[in-house]
Amino acid sequence: MGHLIRYNLKLLLSNRTLVFWTLAFPILLGLLFKGALGDIVNKEAFDTVPIAVVNSQVYQDSTFKIAFDDLSKEDSSPVSSKNQPLLKLRMVKTLEEGKKLLEDEEVSGVVEITGTSQTGISRDAKAHLTLASNGMEQTILKAILDEIAQRTDMISQLTQREIAANVRAHSPPDFQNIPPGQPPAFNPGQVAASVQDKLAKSGFTLRDRSPKSMDLLMAEFFSLLAMAALYGGMFSMTVMNNAQPPLGVIGRRVAVAPTSKAKLIISGIIASYLLQLVGLILLVAVCHVLFNIDFGPNWALTFLLTSLGALVGLSFGVAISALVPGGENMKIGVLISVTMLGAVLAGMMGGTMRYVVDQKVPLVNKLNPTALITDGFYNLYYHPGFHGFWQDVTLLLLISAVLLGASLFVLRKQRYDSL
Repeated sequence: MGHLIRYNLKLLLSNRTLVFWTLAFPILLGLLFKGALGDIVNKEAFDTVPIAVVNSQVYQDSTFKIAFDDLSKEDSSPVSSKNQPLLKLRMVKTLEEGKKLLEDEEVSGVVEITGTSQTGISRDAKAHLTLASNGMEQTILKAILDEIAQRTDMISQLTQREIAANVRAHSPPDFQNIPPGQPPAFNPGQVAASVQDKLAKSGFTLRDRSPKSMDLLMAEFFSLLAMAALYGGMFSMTVMNNAQPPLGVIGRRVAVAPTSKAKLIISGIIASYLLQLVGLILLVAVCHVLFNIDFGPNWALTFLLTSLGALVGLSFGVAISALVPGGENMKIGVLISVTMLGAVLAGMMGGTMRYVVDQKVPLVNKLNPTALITDGFYNLYYHPGFHGFWQDVTLLLLISAVLLGASLFVLRKQRYDSL
């Protein structure tokens, strides 16, 4: 098996076109990103972002109010050296009033918090952002709302634990039979409000990020890594194409070779995975050392996500080869087209596209491996150890298993009348 793996490595590396598009092209694209956008991010003057907020009771009782109040204070901007707030709030009574301000270009976005409010605490609070254009200010707004949503989940979990602890501490056997007019031992709304108050006093803030955390290039490079992972599927697709007799002379030779076809395919898959993994590790190193992209403190999880990205790319290439009819050029075209579409939906061409997709059709990016890999890097940096990262990992493993399973099912049923 070892000599077969070495043979496949030499065969894949001898294809200069394949090596360029899978290993060299992502690095060149990263250089273009840095050269074209780096000065814009570093030198563009930053102004406080004006936003309109619908002043509802749900908003008043929600975590979003705590965060917005904090971000509207002086010296709250992590991307400005001046003592200026990150946000300037314009409170409006209705969404229509906010949209009017947006049309008049008095604000960059309108935020409406929906949900229910009960006993001083909002339940199922969700933020809806309305934008009129795509730019740095709009991208900052989306990043802020994403961050607050993550913190809101944490508050909800802490509140549930606190209430459960109070129930255990104050619940006699007849707790459900409290006499009418007698107050219960505790108020769930007060418990939730207490949790929010504790978090607010103990550092619930978005101002503790380093200046790099608001670097708008980071999202571009995270999506670039995800795109490169899917592009790496060309290696495994080439291996599978070479094993199919209808696609060329190499496939016909493999079919009549005395060596086990299974060994040839498995060795080729291993070789393609190793090449793809090395290419992704090299790209991560270049991004970190040359482009100053920070991946967070946990390099073990970064390597895990990189390895899963290579696995998804491998599965994607195998699936394209097995499931897409037509010749090699057709399969390459499908792989590139699907990869680029996934990168666009994941936010490679601007954060607004990703936000619109997540709001309108959230299932799309849950099935989009490019978006999941991008989210994984995002979670590693902003929320290390947070459950969102492990959700991305689980979905990537499921997608890989489904693609490989479907490919194996189709390949086992293939029969050829003649070679």
